[in-house]
Amino acid sequence: MNISLVAPSLSSMDMLLKLVEELFEYEVLPQKKEQTQQAIHQLLSNPELGQAWLIEIEDGGEKVIAGHIIISYSFSLEHGGRIGLIDQFYLKSDWRQQGIGTDLLPQIEQHLTAAGVNALSLEVNIGNRGARNFYEKHDFVPRRQFCMMTKVLHPEEVPLTIAS
Repeated sequence: MNISLVAPSLSSMDMLLKLVEELFEYEVLPQKKEQTQQAIHQLLSNPELGQAWLIEIEDGGEKVIAGHIIISYSFSLEHGGRIGLIDQFYLKSDWRQQGIGTDLLPQIEQHLTAAGVNALSLEVNIGNRGARNFYEKHDFVPRRQFCMMTKVLHPEEVPLTIAS
């Protein structure tokens, strides 16, 4: 079995969008399809924002797309510059527990290191013991003293007093 990361093009955006929808269903997350489609288009059109890959498996001469991974880029003083955030790492259920993630993480880390990324972070459901064990096995360290928090911003909430 050969496992490859394939950068999607705008023409394969529908396939990526379908995988993202599957992930949202699996994680029971609310999704706004139009917003998600616009975000994927923005990511694929602006590589400085991050990287998306389709996970391609070649098994017995047949190639199938087994999932996707999306990394977004940010900046951290703590880590001395550019960092990556695993925004989504999804494998279809038939492909889980087969060593695919173990094979992919070094490929991803090598690519990100070459892109000047100093650290890689991720968010995992605290109740997903299997995922937490997997990432810890691959040297991700839980930051128990931290709690990731999010506030969704709406354009009308941004104060107009900010000077540029």
